[in-house]
Amino acid sequence: MDRPDDGAPVEEIGFLLLPQFPIYATILALEALRIANQCAGRRLFRTPLFSVDGKPVRATNGMELRPDRGIGEVPFCPTVVVVAGNEPLPHLGRAVLGWLRRLDRHGAALGAIDTGAFALARAGLLDGHKVAVHWEAIPLFREHFPEAEPVEQLWTFERNRLGCAGGIATLDLMLELVRRRAGAALAEAVRSWLVHERARAAVEPQRPPHLALPGPTDRRLEAAIALVERHLDQPLRPRELARRVGLSVRQLERLTKARLGETPGELSLRLRLLAARNHLFYGDLSIQEIAVATGFSSPSVLSRCFKARFGLSPREFRRQFSGDRLDRFRPEIRQELAFSSDAGVRITGGSRGS
Repeated sequence: MDRPDDGAPVEEIGFLLLPQFPIYATILALEALRIANQCAGRRLFRTPLFSVDGKPVRATNGMELRPDRGIGEVPFCPTVVVVAGNEPLPHLGRAVLGWLRRLDRHGAALGAIDTGAFALARAGLLDGHKVAVHWEAIPLFREHFPEAEPVEQLWTFERNRLGCAGGIATLDLMLELVRRRAGAALAEAVRSWLVHERARAAVEPQRPPHLALPGPTDRRLEAAIALVERHLDQPLRPRELARRVGLSVRQLERLTKARLGETPGELSLRLRLLAARNHLFYGDLSIQEIAVATGFSSPSVLSRCFKARFGLSPREFRRQFSGDRLDRFRPEIRQELAFSSDAGVRITGGSRGS
């Protein structure tokens, strides 16, 4: 085992990359730990990359990273973080799940970035654990894994499970990991080096209150939106929604019209359609199952409403969301990255469409 100058063992933190992983979050994780080594003046962390079969793995932006080893060559690693993004479920074969369970039996700490939590949950390793999952994927996660507890916060770190929502939250989780393993001074040095304003706490929300509503904060409106999001499968009627937030139906209608430009019913429909889109984007539920999960009386009703909003039927969206058509619905996925590979990241491909 590699050892730093003071004789303490180097900590190995492996990253299992699943196809369609988010490269921006991966780079943040690897760079934070590399910079920790640099700031410490000795090697504290080693960060091998793993893939299921040892072959290069394609990220959401089309770039490929070449792993150090396939999981079949890794009998044990003390900490493994699963990195996944789009379509997390199709890549969870028996080899991956068996490997994660074996690591757990031997005492490894297991973590997840973005939708990597789907792998841990499918392996039965999140029962009784809270885990941070990207907010878009939480409805699908709940649908598949009711025994787990996804939370819409930046990161989680409890017992031997850690996770984060992805994106910049990856850096916050790595800073916490550095703090726990090597002290607050080194974590602060890494934060400063990366020009990160501050290390954010685990419980901070992933997004501003309900997409940064215009105007002053109105707790009643925020509560109404939260209730709609929690009852996607069985939508609350406007009267019940108003009652739960302490307003009359007329008051609630005036509030949503003034702040959102839509009635409570239109708000509910919009959020349910966005949830349906996320099911189509991330998961493999049938159209009928998605209709049930998002409170539509039938697949035909879902299809009609979905096409009116997005211009495609659910089936057409599912067939056509890859490649260039992704830009229309999720333009943030295309990451035109330019960075050097001197951190040990091996780049073997380029971005699609570049």
